[in-house]
Amino acid sequence: MKKVETIILIIILLNNIIIYSSQPSIFHSQKTGSLSTNVFFQFSWNKYHNYSEILNFLKKLNESYSEIAKIYSIGKTWNNRNIWCIELSSHVSSKPKPALFIVSYHHARERITIEVALYTAWYLATNYATNNTIRKILDQTVIYIIPALNADGIEISEINPWQRKNLRPIDEDGDGKVDEDPPNDVDGDGEIYQWWNNASSGFEGIDDDGDGLVNEDWLGGVDLNRNYDFHWNDTEVSSGSSDPHSEVYIGSAPFSELETQAIKNFVETHENIKYAISFHSGTEVILYPWSYTYDPPPDEEEFVSLAEDMSEISGYPYFQASELYTCSGEWGDWMYGVHRIFAFVIEVYGQYGNDTWILEHTKEIDGTFYFYNIWEYFNPPENKIKNVLERNLQIALYLLSKLLPKQRFDVYIIFSFIIVFMMIALIVIVRKSREHTY
Repeated sequence: MKKVETIILIIILLNNIIIYSSQPSIFHSQKTGSLSTNVFFQFSWNKYHNYSEILNFLKKLNESYSEIAKIYSIGKTWNNRNIWCIELSSHVSSKPKPALFIVSYHHARERITIEVALYTAWYLATNYATNNTIRKILDQTVIYIIPALNADGIEISEINPWQRKNLRPIDEDGDGKVDEDPPNDVDGDGEIYQWWNNASSGFEGIDDDGDGLVNEDWLGGVDLNRNYDFHWNDTEVSSGSSDPHSEVYIGSAPFSELETQAIKNFVETHENIKYAISFHSGTEVILYPWSYTYDPPPDEEEFVSLAEDMSEISGYPYFQASELYTCSGEWGDWMYGVHRIFAFVIEVYGQYGNDTWILEHTKEIDGTFYFYNIWEYFNPPENKIKNVLERNLQIALYLLSKLLPKQRFDVYIIFSFIIVFMMIALIVIVRKSREHTY
């Protein structure tokens, strides 16, 4: 009888261990049988993709994974390009699902951010059929991904890698013309250099409009990440300017830009968004609100807790955005300040603050200094792209996992103890019954 009792208890305890340990880790791949969405879809992740290649990616993703992927436009740019959104989720549940919202490419020269967004979408779509954890995520949550908010900037950044703003036509020099005198690659080396000396500074270029000035009217534009309606045009901050010449020009009014209007309309019609990420480049850091002030946000403890976890996963440091510098009309401040969405800016790569790197990439000729490598300042070499993509994929997966219903391990434990108690009670009753029998 004792052997039977022991075997029963061992079986119960082993069952409890299996139940407890079977909760999937977000970073552990678990294989299952294939589904109809398990379509072979390869894409090169060791290069930067141009506009037509990005459109081809979106078309293939939509065709190959139509059961879980929707591709649609949320608005237009100034040059009438679509601002595409990738929506990933299954139709397993008809209930409203919590969502993660990803926006990439506010700034034209930050091309690596497009690749991060595309890679995240590709990974989720191609692993849904073979990874239990990814399937669980897309069955119970939604992810919205805007790969290229500043879609006009893709082509322009290949001509002028200094381009930051969007392409709203602006008469910066007041001559009645717009965008008529941008920098030029005069020497044909594929780069546009910045130069400075004791007397002046400027960029490589020619007098395109014959007015005796060089590079006085660039293409565009407005800094999209200074155009949101939260502390817009705050004069107490260090970044954000009402001067159209400025790289951080805030625009004529909050949401003056077609691109930011598209974000506004999308967020206001998607109340299920709980977390949000805006991918940028220039440095490597995780930032949380506020940007406009050094005061901590009301939910600082939760922001810090999430940022700590993302930092541990990715290796990026984290701190409040204003510690980098203060700015007005910033995306993350608007997302959190107006909609109370937990929004993070992830700077995925860059040489900001790396004086050694800048000196190594600066030449001096007769007292004039030339800096050529602005593309490499914001974007990694092609052989390092994949590493950046994978680091930031882990951040997205982490936030998606936080949207899943809480796994109440304590419930399993309590239930297990109840079962064990009932079995012990049954054993005791059987023993006493046998005693009375004999």
